[in-house]
Amino acid sequence: MASLKTTSTSPRTEFPTHGLLPRADTQAADFVRKHPKYDGRGAVVAILDTGIDPAAKGLQVTSDGKRKVVDFVDCTGSGDVLLRPPQQCSDEKPLELMGPSGRTLRLNPEWNNPTGEWRVGSKWFYDLAPAEVKARVRLEREALFKKNSQLLADMVCSQKHAAKAASDADKCTELDAQADVLATMSTAYADQGPLLDCVVFHDGEQWRAAVDVDETGDLSSAKAMGAYKLTSDVALLSKRHLLYYTLNFYNNGEILSIVTSVGGHSTHVAGIVAANHPDEPQNNGVAPGAQLLSLMIGDHRVGSLETGVGLTRAAIAIIEHGADLANMSYGEPSATPNRGQWVQLVRREVIRRHRCIFVSSAGNEGPALSTVGAPGGCTDDIIGVGAYVGYEQMKADHAMTEVVKDTVFTWCSRGPSPNGARGVDIYAPGSAIASYPAYIRERLHLANGTSMSSPSLCGCLALLVSAWKQEYSGLTEKVSPFRVKNAIMATAKDIGDELGAGLIQTDDAWQFLKKHAKRKFEDVAYDVQVLETDGMGGIYLRNAQDSSVARHFQVKVGPIFPTKPENKLENDPSGANGEEHSQGMFDFEQRVVLTCSASWVRAPEALYVGSAGSMFSAVVDATNLEPGRLHVATIDGYDSLNVDRGPIFSVPVTVTKPHVVDSSACIRFEGLRFNPTDVVRRFVNVPSGATRATITLFSRNKSVQTSAPAAFYLHCLQLSPQDRFTAYELKKRAVVGHKSYVAGGNGAEQQDNFDMNVIGNATLEVCVAQFWNQLGTHEVDVAVEFNGIVPAAAAISGGRPTSIVINGNSGVVRADFAALVRPEYQLAPSATLDTLRTALRPTEATISPVGSERDIHPLTDAAIYKLVLDYKLSTKAENANVLLSMPGIDGMIYENWADDFSLAIFDANKRRLFAQISYTKQITLAKKGDYLVRVQIRHRSPSDLKALENQCLIVDTKLSSPATLQIKKSLSPVFTSTVAGAPKWSSISVSDHVPLFFKTELSNMPADAASGDILVGKLKLSATTANLTLEYIVPAKVTKKPEDQVATAAAAVAVSKSEKKDDKETSPADKDVKEMEEALRKVRIEWIKKAKDDGVRNKLVADLVSASSSDSDKAAVLSAQLDAIDVASKNSLPWSEQAKFTEAKAKRAVEIADRIVDLTYTTALTSRLYETQQAKTATAEEKELKQKADKAKEQLIAAMTSKCRALAFAATQASFSCASSESSVELVDMAEVAAEEDVSSETETAPKAVKDYEKAVSQLAQWVSGSQADEAKHLFATVPLRVAKHQYGQALQPVLKWLAKAPLLTANAAERKSMTELRDQLLAKLHWTVWTDHYHALSAAESPASYEAL
Repeated sequence: MASLKTTSTSPRTEFPTHGLLPRADTQAADFVRKHPKYDGRGAVVAILDTGIDPAAKGLQVTSDGKRKVVDFVDCTGSGDVLLRPPQQCSDEKPLELMGPSGRTLRLNPEWNNPTGEWRVGSKWFYDLAPAEVKARVRLEREALFKKNSQLLADMVCSQKHAAKAASDADKCTELDAQADVLATMSTAYADQGPLLDCVVFHDGEQWRAAVDVDETGDLSSAKAMGAYKLTSDVALLSKRHLLYYTLNFYNNGEILSIVTSVGGHSTHVAGIVAANHPDEPQNNGVAPGAQLLSLMIGDHRVGSLETGVGLTRAAIAIIEHGADLANMSYGEPSATPNRGQWVQLVRREVIRRHRCIFVSSAGNEGPALSTVGAPGGCTDDIIGVGAYVGYEQMKADHAMTEVVKDTVFTWCSRGPSPNGARGVDIYAPGSAIASYPAYIRERLHLANGTSMSSPSLCGCLALLVSAWKQEYSGLTEKVSPFRVKNAIMATAKDIGDELGAGLIQTDDAWQFLKKHAKRKFEDVAYDVQVLETDGMGGIYLRNAQDSSVARHFQVKVGPIFPTKPENKLENDPSGANGEEHSQGMFDFEQRVVLTCSASWVRAPEALYVGSAGSMFSAVVDATNLEPGRLHVATIDGYDSLNVDRGPIFSVPVTVTKPHVVDSSACIRFEGLRFNPTDVVRRFVNVPSGATRATITLFSRNKSVQTSAPAAFYLHCLQLSPQDRFTAYELKKRAVVGHKSYVAGGNGAEQQDNFDMNVIGNATLEVCVAQFWNQLGTHEVDVAVEFNGIVPAAAAISGGRPTSIVINGNSGVVRADFAALVRPEYQLAPSATLDTLRTALRPTEATISPVGSERDIHPLTDAAIYKLVLDYKLSTKAENANVLLSMPGIDGMIYENWADDFSLAIFDANKRRLFAQISYTKQITLAKKGDYLVRVQIRHRSPSDLKALENQCLIVDTKLSSPATLQIKKSLSPVFTSTVAGAPKWSSISVSDHVPLFFKTELSNMPADAASGDILVGKLKLSATTANLTLEYIVPAKVTKKPEDQVATAAAAVAVSKSEKKDDKETSPADKDVKEMEEALRKVRIEWIKKAKDDGVRNKLVADLVSASSSDSDKAAVLSAQLDAIDVASKNSLPWSEQAKFTEAKAKRAVEIADRIVDLTYTTALTSRLYETQQAKTATAEEKELKQKADKAKEQLIAAMTSKCRALAFAATQASFSCASSESSVELVDMAEVAAEEDVSSETETAPKAVKDYEKAVSQLAQWVSGSQADEAKHLFATVPLRVAKHQYGQALQPVLKWLAKAPLLTANAAERKSMTELRDQLLAKLHWTVWTDHYHALSAAESPASYEAL
């Protein structure tokens, strides 16, 4: 057998470490080599992100030995601990406090607390832990808990085997119940995590706190930590998982902020900016000498999403700490660039006044155009950064066998922004292997994204700031962000970006700064506005009508002057600073020469620009440009005295001239050839009336396959005014060459089909890209086909399809439709309504200042205000799928006019179930019941909030059974046919109008739908067209069905005849006297319950009974007397202090109950007879008799129930004694003191009280069964029998069942509390400590003392 010979080469002895965190392509490495002390030292960089891990490698000290992180701040408030009012230890226990968890806290005697005042609070560990730690801790705790729980189950199983061997059937039954209870509880087990007690005090100099991370209460040797910025204190929140934390204190010690991290993203970003590894310099960040400011804007409550509160507080923190730079690798799609209160706050205060250079990621939503997000790609003054990949990264970060050309990452968002501005200002390396949190157990980590390119650029800028501070140390003010941005834009390296953005070149930018250091106008930026447009910052001709004729524009260019804090009136008493600023504006002038980079753009040659700005005319003639392609140009303005400096401003001009689709409604692009990194764009004008596009990728194997399969992006989108680019977007990944290719060719073809919704008369970009690291050459064809049926009104106006509104009160509604694009086939209209939309008005509205030192708005130097709106929401079904929204206020972050929008949902126990900030999403409310929805809107103007005090909350509830509307082709069948069935046509011709008739009566109207509510769904017309939104207005309710009205009328006639007969026999005077006596009798019966003196009550009962003429009347009097004795019959345990039973009262209750049973038993039996007959019709006399029988049955059951409760009190005295608390009881084994005997089975020695009680329960069971027996009032009467017989497992079964099914209502709060106490007491009797401890912890989470603050 021949052997296989292999050749081997020796491995490389060096790892390409220079590519781990790329610095060469940006000249950062060379710059630091040339200037070792300009490595970022002296610069402070704020990181607005998920929070830096204090224990991360490389983030401990700077290159010159300073503390790396100057402060850790939780800007969201999700780590806040609201502390209780100050308290002092007792004289008996001078170093002990009771924690909110119930644990006794033993304090450290070495703590210095001159006032002796302490504040305590608590925080759930899971509210502080990042997802990775939370998941690990939960798994560990669940495994340990289930292990201990299984030991109980094994013990019960062993006892059952022993009982079975002893033929003890009763004991086997009890043990079976215990096993069932353990299984039920295990199934419902939910871990709430550790509850951490906190103690806060003032040591005479600063606030300090200790956190009981071990959950022991023993703080006797614990260190009290101070605020990190003052003490550098860091400690472990979880030793096993290396989760570290720091502290902050606010509002004079009223709020303790425990600062952790909500994810590893921030640590990685910080490592790229400024990691310093003294022993491993190859792992250093770009600026190892810089210091960092950790600003956590990702909120624990909403899965690390940034919040308006967090963003505003971060801006305030940047100002307070005097940060030189800020990096924000966060963002969202935006519909309106440069809008929103936070955006304006950052531009005006953070950047312009306090001169912080703000850098942000452009987004990872490419490769289609106009996919940049906010704030990075949609905010002037903020530097938007795209992601670049170069040779270094390919080798070290991505382990490629064959490198490709340097390029922009395929997924990187592209400009221009929707307002025509550049979008991506500059590129930087978009991947790195950098520091990572200790709690993730990974020192360094690879990550890709503009989240990485932004800190890479920020690190480069920190080098420039460091150099500037050291070379120009004589300057009293910070370098202007505009000067730095001008420098990097002017010196960026060309990398072939379609829109002209380049790669940061650090050393070149430094040379530019030095060369123009004395040019004062470098501190000026220029605001470009295209007039008579909606905030356009560039010329963006995207749609067909835009490029069909030459377009004329008026462009205004004006200078933006940076200011400084000293310019504020309160900081400038002499006026010197204001004078300097005004003089600078007065002296400003630029004599600008204009050039156009393309012949199809024209502008004047010269422009004089003063401090007020100037306007000029520009002409863009795209009529002769090639259709379907991207065309880019700029109008550049140069300082006529310094042309070599480069443009001082540019007006971007972007044209996406679309192809016009012919009558076939289909267009095909053939022979598109791709190599790695290639991106091909084609632009198509979507025909008017189109609602759906089908995009097909074809790849044909025309020759021997030599290239490996390659991943492609298909990215298609349209822009719609004031909509985010995600509104009409398709982004799919397809692998070309993996399906039907065969060696040798022969024309095997691969197809991939994708559909998306579109709007007519708007350009659709069809972008196809071979993923940047996919090797080989591939050829692809692309076909786009359009379909659409629209309402006739939309067809006439040429606008987008509108929703169809059906008024349910109309009986029938006609709607006409048209196909404008092409004939449509196989039409099968169907109307489905699957959502009930209701509106809630607030029950309470409160406006107040936030009242925290963290919330003084820099624009007003005054407190931010909050509007709190409370709404009552009730659900009538379990697992209700609900979406809550407040249109125009929610669903926005950066473009929101308000400071913040937040929403929380609390159950009837005040437990927060869900928190939603900025964005709302569908949630599931597992239990039916009453909920409080609390909305908070923050804004600096209370008058603006005042207008929202009655704002509606929209509630969309998914229907368990969707409703359908009948659709007919003509009017007559709507009324003459009851057969449901949608009309069908073979086709509809172009421009034909087809009417549809909707029958508005719903056979399956949702029970919860009220008149005026809206049912929302969809109208589907065909398989190839987009569904239309359907809104159905719920009509007025039908009060009674016709048959009910006839029966009611007949009964009324019969009663009328009877009354007329009685009237003839009774005089008016006698009738008045009779009615008055009956009314007085009812009042006296009510006073039986109200009377506080037993003598008065007993006399009143005796008088009423003797005056009663019927057994029914006597039973009513005695029932009132019984209610007065058993005042808490519906919602308390018989032995609780709420029930107020004594031996005498219990005995009296039994006597009265027996009398009521004697009086009502015979008549109540008649009620059962009526139930068995189930008669549908009856005479008025029969109905009256049935009502009396039902009343007797009700009195009988109530009496039997109270009797059982009274006997339960007597029978369980051996097992229960009242506790000192008002509503809880303590289980005591008093019976076991008297005798060591097994009472779990029937014996002759069973106490008489138990036997009497068991008999009463048996009698009650004859009248109460099924769901009625599961009601709390009956369970409180019957379950104690199991307790009295020591059958705790059988007692627990119905208790757990009730707790699982009981709705969370405000009305049944007392019942739920009593049932929960009974569960806990029974578990204690069984000595199941593992479960009693679990439910004790669970009760703290499920029933907090107050609503959690938003």
